[in-house]
Amino acid sequence: MKKILMYEYGDIDVLKEENTEIPSPTAGTLQIKIVSTSVNDPDIAIRKFGPFPTMPKEMRPVLPHMAGEDFAGIVTAVGDGVQHYQVGDHAMGITLSGTTAEYIILPEMALLYKVPDELELKAVGALGVAVSTAWAAVKNVQLHKGQTVLIHGGAGGVGSYAIQFAKNAGAYVITTAGSNSREYLTELGADEVIDYKTEDFTRKVKEVDAVINLTGQDTLDRSYQIVKNGGFLTSTNGIPDQEKALSCNINANYTIGMVSPEDMAKVFAMVKEGSLKININKIYPFTLDAVKQAQLDFEQGPNRGKRLIVMES
Repeated sequence: MKKILMYEYGDIDVLKEENTEIPSPTAGTLQIKIVSTSVNDPDIAIRKFGPFPTMPKEMRPVLPHMAGEDFAGIVTAVGDGVQHYQVGDHAMGITLSGTTAEYIILPEMALLYKVPDELELKAVGALGVAVSTAWAAVKNVQLHKGQTVLIHGGAGGVGSYAIQFAKNAGAYVITTAGSNSREYLTELGADEVIDYKTEDFTRKVKEVDAVINLTGQDTLDRSYQIVKNGGFLTSTNGIPDQEKALSCNINANYTIGMVSPEDMAKVFAMVKEGSLKININKIYPFTLDAVKQAQLDFEQGPNRGKRLIVMES
């Protein structure tokens, strides 16, 4: 089988293609044939710089490291003792051991979710990290109907889902993005779009119930002042300053994209009924050159939705 690895960290050319035997499942594990995977922020950061300084030791990648974190695929073999999956099941999930391979082996107890047969499996590969992070972020700010939320970085993969989750919760949604994404974000449900390149959001927004920061530290630092007393601020990029949050009388937390099977079932139901759109920016074939290009395109942006890598049929 084909897989893409890196033996060192650095520029795009550290990605190398290898051909190996298809791995077999052992007790308690599944063999999954990958249908699709996508590009996420950690793919770029880890490839360029290695493990994040804040990563727990048990989560740090070890070289050689396989690119990719999320996937959709088909269970093709199961090891002894597997109880909840059988051959032919559709599955999606998240793993730190890499997903740019034709087959992977995962423990049954990994971050795996059974995908309803009626959903297009290829497209589900665009959920994973982005939808988990967006769901967790919206949950962390405890949105309900009639509230106002500002989502920084609405046009990307995570932002595209966060806008929809917030809108489905009944919130008034403001987002920051480039002006060329305005129509796209309005179609997703954004009520207001602030051009971060030409407009200062702190002058346009005051007293919001919640802020979801999907961008950088500078944006996070300037967001405390616009949240109303008792409101919420969460960030996926930069850890909030608890002392600053306390001085502003707001609740602040860091979002990690963890979603329970019950919540993911709700996500699948939204996709099925059409209240959650899977937005795919571009589809790439599973070749070394195309995977490199997907990462380069992700870095350069703009990213309106996900960049999906699809294996051969």
